[in-house]
Amino acid sequence: MNKSYLSKAITVIRLLLGILFLISGIGKLISGSDARYLVELLATEFYWLIEYATAIVIATSIIELVLAVFLIWNKFLKWALSGTLAMLISFSSVLSYFYFQGMSVENCGCFGAFGFASGLEFTLLRNLILIALIIIAYLLSTSKPKISDKASI
Repeated sequence: MNKSYLSKAITVIRLLLGILFLISGIGKLISGSDARYLVELLATEFYWLIEYATAIVIATSIIELVLAVFLIWNKFLKWALSGTLAMLISFSSVLSYFYFQGMSVENCGCFGAFGFASGLEFTLLRNLILIALIIIAYLLSTSKPKISDKASI
């Protein structure tokens, strides 16, 4: 793949992820009630979570903001992609748990005040697409251009 296309693809993916995580982090800091509700819902199975529901939502929001800054500014890209992947997998795991338990969750609280009501199926599908984009960006960032690509540059 041509190095300029490679660079553009990585830039589009990291900016998309960065903006999504920025909106999500800010939105949950403004209003994290839906996200807090999900933590409380999970606390019906894991009781100790109820005491830390607010702290979990705030910590998640701050981590999302830090990852967003790294992604947007293109700093520590592999670390930021790894952190973003870990967060999306953990979010998806919790949402999958609710889905397979047959629970009806109207809003995941993913974007806080900026969110729109999206059911579990839509959110899981969106997360799957984002996970695929992260994997693609990581693979593109680690790939080296071929000798023939260097010659065409």
